[in-house]
Parts: sequence; C-alpha cells; structure tokens
Amino acid sequence: MTALSDLLAETNGGERSARALAREARERGYTLNHDTAARYLRGDHGAPDEATLVAFSDILQIPLRKLRHAAGLPDEMTAPYEPPPESSRLNRRQRKAVDEVIRAMLDTSGAGADAKGKVTRMPRTRRGTGTRAARHGTPEPPER
Repeated sequence: MTALSDLLAETNGGERSARALAREARERGYTLNHDTAARYLRGDHGAPDEATLVAFSDILQIPLRKLRHAAGLPDEMTAPYEPPPESSRLNRRQRKAVDEVIRAMLDTSGAGADAKGKVTRMPRTRRGTGTRAARHGTPEPPER
C-alpha cells in the first residue's frame, strides 16, 4: 500500500465501496470511476492526477494538502496558479505556450496533457511525415 492509499482507506474506514465512492463523486460533478477508486483504495495506482485528488478530497473530506503530502506531491499551495495581471497581454499562441510549459514542468512521465488537463501519451512522429513545428517568423499551423 502507498501512503496515499493508506490515508484514503483509513478515512473511508471500509464504510463505502469503490462503487459508492465513484457514484458520490459523479453526483458532485467529478469523473472518478469505480475502477480508479478501487485501485487507489488498495494501493494499486500510479501517480495521482489533480482531478482524482480533488474528488477524493471532497467526497472523503480530507484536506487537499494532506492528500498531496501523502502522494509525495508539493503541498504548500492548493489553489490553482494564477498568472500575474500582465498576462492579459498574451495572445492565444503565447497563452498556449505558457500552459504547455507549466504542463511540461509537472510531467515526469514523458506524457503530455490535453486542453482539459487529462494526461495523454504524446504521439511519436517520424521524419518526413509532413508534420513540422512552426518556425519563428512563419505562421502557426491551423487548429484542427
């Protein structure tokens, strides 16, 4: 078991099944499914994503700081990062770049994250496939 799983199981006290926890999370607007809840309760999980920690924090009434500490994650700040007021001057492309830098700083697995923050594996591209990165001074490729 992991420290996070120990904390979750201890707080739950065997009162609610993984399905009951997942159902309660869905009722509160989270996307925690019963399989994920079961893996966390028994200690068979990978690195937790923020959405999972927030869901467990709410349904089990455990402070997010305590969950992050148990997961070995930074716990001194639990509110989302807010950029300085000057960031309103950034254009769409610059904002996407800043978002990606933040995701890259948090990612240790080689995975990326989509626009909703869901972790995904980055596709590998081969040379000569017709995809290329935008270069300085050239227009950004259209969004698909």
